[in-house]
Order: sequence, then C-alpha cells, then structure tokens
Amino acid sequence: MYKKEFRTLLIFYFSFLWFSIFSRSILPTYYLKQGFTFNEMIWGSVLIFASQIIALLTLRRLTSRISWYLAIITWLAFIFLIIKLFSVYQFYLAMFVSGLTLFFFFVFYNIAHFELTPTEKRGESSAVMFGTGSLISVIAPIFAGFLAQINIALIWIFSSVSFLICFYLTGLQKNFELRYGVKEALQEIESTRIFIFLQGIWEALVIGIIPIYTLFFIKTPFYYGTFVAYLALAGVVSTFLLGRFTDKLQKRSVFLYPLTLSMAAVTFMFPYATKNIGLWVILSGAISFLLPVFWNISTAMVVDRNPDLNRAIPGRELTLAFGRLLGLFITALSFLVQQPPRYIFLVLGVVILLFPAILYWNTRIKKAYKYL
Repeated sequence: MYKKEFRTLLIFYFSFLWFSIFSRSILPTYYLKQGFTFNEMIWGSVLIFASQIIALLTLRRLTSRISWYLAIITWLAFIFLIIKLFSVYQFYLAMFVSGLTLFFFFVFYNIAHFELTPTEKRGESSAVMFGTGSLISVIAPIFAGFLAQINIALIWIFSSVSFLICFYLTGLQKNFELRYGVKEALQEIESTRIFIFLQGIWEALVIGIIPIYTLFFIKTPFYYGTFVAYLALAGVVSTFLLGRFTDKLQKRSVFLYPLTLSMAAVTFMFPYATKNIGLWVILSGAISFLLPVFWNISTAMVVDRNPDLNRAIPGRELTLAFGRLLGLFITALSFLVQQPPRYIFLVLGVVILLFPAILYWNTRIKKAYKYL
C-alpha cells in the first residue's frame, strides 16, 4: 500500500488538508467578531453543499490535475473573499465558492486513494485518510488561534505559503480523466445509498451545530482553536486502531451497530448541554471520538460494495451532499424557531437510529444485501 505513488499522493493530501484546515479552523470566531449571527453562519453552511451539488450535477468530465488545481484556486478565492467582509452577501458568496473546493478536490482524491489501496487494506487505508485530517486538526487550530490572537493577517500570510506548496505538489500527481453520468453513479451505490444519505443528514451536528453553537461558550480564537484541537485528538487513536482491526476481521459492518447506537445516544443528550459548557465539551468530545471511526467504516463499506470507483465515488459524494444540505436546512430552521436549539437534536438522533435499523432489515430480515 505504501508504494511511492501512494506516498506522493498522501503528501499532497496532507498539504491540502493543512492548507484548508489551518485557514478555516478558527473562522467561526472571526465571523462572530465581524457581526454575523448563528443563523447566517448556518445558512452559509447550507450554501456550501448547494454549491457542491451543482458542481456534481454539471461538471461530469474532468481530469484530476485540472480539478485539483481548481480546488486549490477556489479555496484561495474563498480566503480572499473573507479577508475583509463587507456584507452578508459577500459571506454567502464565499461559502458558495468553498463548496466548489469540496467537489474539485475530494471526488478525484477519493478515487485515487482507494485505487492505490489493496482490497485487504481498505479499512487501514480509510483510517489513514480520515486520521490524517484528525491529526492535522490537533495542531493547526491551536497554531491558527495563537496567530489570530496576535494578528488575523498572519493567518492569511501562512495560508498563502501553504497554497504555493500545495500548488507545486499537484503537478507531481498521476493525471487521470473522470467521466460519469448522474443516473449511473447513483445506481452504482444502490445498496449503500440510504446509509450515505442518513449519514449526511446527521452530519449537520458536526458540520453546523457543534462548530457554530460552541461560540455561545467560547468566543476567542485561541481557546476556540484549543477546543477544535481537543475534538480532533479524541478521534486520532481510535481511527488508526480500529481501521487495522476491521481489516483483520473483515467484518466492518458489525461495528456499525454499536457505533451508530452510541452516536444516537450522545445526540439525544445534547439538549441538556446547550447551557452547560462542561457537558457540551464532554458530549462534543464523545462524538468526535466516534465520528472518525464511523467515517472510516462507512466509507470502506461503500468501497467494498461498489468496485467501480469512477461511478461509486461521485454517487457517494452527491448523495452525501444532498443529505448534508437537508440536515443543515433543517438545522437552520431550528435555529430560527428556537434558541437555544433543542428539537434538532431529537430529529438528528432519530435519523442516525435509522442507520442500524435499516442495516439490520437489509441483512437479516429482507436479506437483500451483504456488507463486509
């Protein structure tokens, strides 16, 4: 698995994640300081995935290098747009542009990553992919928070240097073309589509609610960055240990039952934490401990079941984006009608409970599919 081509790809992946995570890790505190409300931040998150969906539906023929160059350029454009925010419309435009980055980078990266991964190492390889982000998220937010306390301009300077490194490494990657039809891509993931969609809806908790509502308790860049690093640290060790373990057992889907049930239980407890920083920190840490493992196993399950990655990965990304869009839309409505939000946690808890219920139905009752 660790041949030269794969190592080169991982170095590129690391550089891009550093570039993006470092520059965005303490942005919620920056938006708050600029006068944006919780509701406006949530609607901005909705636009991220609306943009990604539009790109997935329209840009269906690209080469990997062009797409990765565009990913880096659109993220730099996002940074330029938020350096000095004059209106909420500029903020929304920046969010829309950042959604294009998701499409341009991750569709091609996921294909390249798993095509270079032996079948028997998919769990470990998936752990490397998600664990890398968690590892960077331990370091980058604290560093970014420290710099922001001195001068926010230092964030933009360091981000520009990261841009140049990432741009150079793109030229060293293997170039390949991707063509797909939307209908064929969705058909390819038929056996796992409902799970991907439910995952996307539930992820409103970690994409929108936790990062934004934490501002109710923590408002300074350094302490916010420290909190984000704490969340990342919670998932680093568990990701790598379980990824290797599931490869040995070759029964990844078994772990999804206790994982999703635990995630549902923690989600249902969040309403009690909306005015208690101690409980909020504990529950957020618990979710962050479980989340990378869940991402690892659920992604490996999709790859195991759908060998045609040129169709499966775009289908997964499209379904996941629709789920995230719906979840964040419901979250935005929840923030409008209730402060602090409570009902949204009950909705998301029920959604993630459907995951093991449908998995059991498909495998034990209906016996329609088998999952590794």
